[in-house]
This record gives sequence, C-alpha cells and structure tokens, in this order.
Amino acid sequence: MSSGGNRWLRGALLVGLVLVAYLPALQAGFIWDDDKHLTENPCIVGPLGFAGIWTTAEATYYPLVLTTFWVEHALWGLAPLPFHLINVLVHAACAVALWLVLARLLVPGAWLGAAIWALHPVQVESVAWVTELKNTQSGFFFLLAILFFLSWRESRASEGRSTGGTSYALALLAAVAAILSKSSTVMLPLVLALCWWWEEGVWRWRNVTTLVPFFAISAAASGWTIWEQQFHSGALGAEWALTWPERLVIAGRDPWFYLGKLVWPHPLVFIYPRWHIDASQPLAYLPLIAAGAVAVVLWRRRDRWGRAPLFAFAYFAVSLFPVLGFFKVYFFRFSFVADHFQYLASMGPLALAGAGLTRLFARFDRRGAASVR
Repeated sequence: MSSGGNRWLRGALLVGLVLVAYLPALQAGFIWDDDKHLTENPCIVGPLGFAGIWTTAEATYYPLVLTTFWVEHALWGLAPLPFHLINVLVHAACAVALWLVLARLLVPGAWLGAAIWALHPVQVESVAWVTELKNTQSGFFFLLAILFFLSWRESRASEGRSTGGTSYALALLAAVAAILSKSSTVMLPLVLALCWWWEEGVWRWRNVTTLVPFFAISAAASGWTIWEQQFHSGALGAEWALTWPERLVIAGRDPWFYLGKLVWPHPLVFIYPRWHIDASQPLAYLPLIAAGAVAVVLWRRRDRWGRAPLFAFAYFAVSLFPVLGFFKVYFFRFSFVADHFQYLASMGPLALAGAGLTRLFARFDRRGAASVR
C-alpha cells in the first residue's frame, strides 16, 4: 500500500476508534448549562435568532459555537443525538489534526500520541457534554492554525521568504475561529513560538514580529473575556475574592492535579470539590515550588535528555495558564479544576507519553533482533 493510502487508513482507524469509544455518549441528553447555551437560548430557540448571536450578549463569548448550534437546530431541532454525534466527530477531527501536527513536528509515535489523547478518559467531559463543543470546535481550529503556520514556515524555508502568504493568512483565520469558539485558545501565539523553537532548536527574538498579529488577536480576546466573565457571567463576589498569595497556591496545585488525572484518571468527577486555600501555610506553596524546580531541571538538562520533555512541560503550562486561578472564571464558584479545562493542555504530556512508548517499543525490537542474530 502506498504511503498516501496508509495515511488515509491510519486516519480512518483513528476516527473509528473515537466513534466506538464514544458510542455511549450518543444516548445522552442535555445537562447543566446546555439550556443557557442551546435549549433555552433566545438566539437558538427564541426571537433573537442568528443576528443576536453576533450582536447581543446572549452568545457570551462563544459566538462561533452558538452559530454551529444555530445551524444544527435549524437542521434537526433539539433532538440530542445529532448534537452529541457532531461533538464526537469534531473530537475525532481534532485527533486527526493533532496527529498531523505531531507528524509535522517529527514527534516519534505521532499517531500513537494522538490516539492516547483522543481516547483518554479525561476527555469524556469535553466530548459527552454538548455545551463543550466549545472545546472540540476551538481545539480543531487551534490545531488547524498550528498546521497552517507550520506549512507557512516550511514554504519559507524551502522556496524563499516571499512565499507561503496563503498559509499564513489561513493560520490567522483559524486562530480567529478558535478564539471565537472559546477564548482559552488565546495562548496560541506562545504555542506557535514553542513550535518554532522546537523546529529550529533556538529562539530568535526577531520571530516575534511574525507573531504580532496573533498576539494582537489574543490580547483583544483576553481583554473582552476578562470583562465578560466579571460583568456578564457574574464572576464577582466572595467566591472570586482571592488574594494573590491564594491565587499562587491554586496555580501551584492545578498542574499537579491535572497531571495526576492523566496518569490515573480515577475518579473522574463532573464537579470536583472546591479546595480550601490557606495561603498562610508555608507548605501550601510546595506544589508551586516543585513545578518551578521541574522547569529549571528540564531547561538545564535539555541537551542531555532532549528538548521533548521541556517542550511538553512548557506547552502544558502555557495552555493551562488561563485557568490556573490568576483570572476570575465563573466556574471557580464551584471548583478550581475541571476535566474540560485541560482538553488542549493534555496534548503535551500525552504526546510525550506516545513518543516515549514508541521509543521503548523500538528498543525492545532492536534487542529482540539482536538476540535472534
């Protein structure tokens, strides 16, 4: 079979695995805030209609997701099964896009890493919850932006500095679509910078000029989201009145919580208990100190251990930053953590796991071949 045919087969297998894994989700209904975003939203089922999605506050800050809901509702009403099927299919598309991104970055075991990510139990909350089309749809455009950006870089490297304009424009368009689907994708410019560093092995500050349009889009979206969370979603009051020491304690605990769920995803809870934060206790800062120490060690050992662990760690931290407690997020009223918060961030550690397993299997294969000889 040709390499092209093999690629299509592997892509189809990845999609098939996702569909089989999420078959139970097709029997689910609507839950929690699906009413606010879909079943009782005046832009979807009420008088505001499509125009209201883009001209009123009813779309919160997910106008492109509500546009998708509007189209779906026009096609099949409020039957839950098609909404769940679309979310599963978009998640499968994310898995394929992640595979292509990892392959373009020459990450070993790219397909395996994408499969581990797509099938990991921690993703269930994002895929089986209709409203979390926010995650899957924004994730797809997020990965498309990276793919187009890498394509632009490849064109410039092989054909000259004046080429690749179409790919760059498509990367910008995908970035806008990702942010209009969910604003947590505002960290995309830093992710693009990480990918650039990964491919070249060094970082040149002149690269920042190329990323300025992406940073401008993200800055505008960030400002709007901070305002929206406080003055429209209502993230004001005692539940969000945290001191900066308390925010640092939360920011230190969060990454370890999420890594723990990736290593051992049990139990998975829809809303985890809200932590009691006591910033007066010195031990409360230990997780933050440990995270900083890990970052320093990975940086200092990057020549000996390779850059992959540092890249995965940096990507994980950067992607989680919007939900580490530094900003007021309405969901923090219930919990400081949620499985769907690490939908994008989990790609880093799980891709690293796929690469590690691939190299481990290759080592065993070499040893087995040597023993036969």
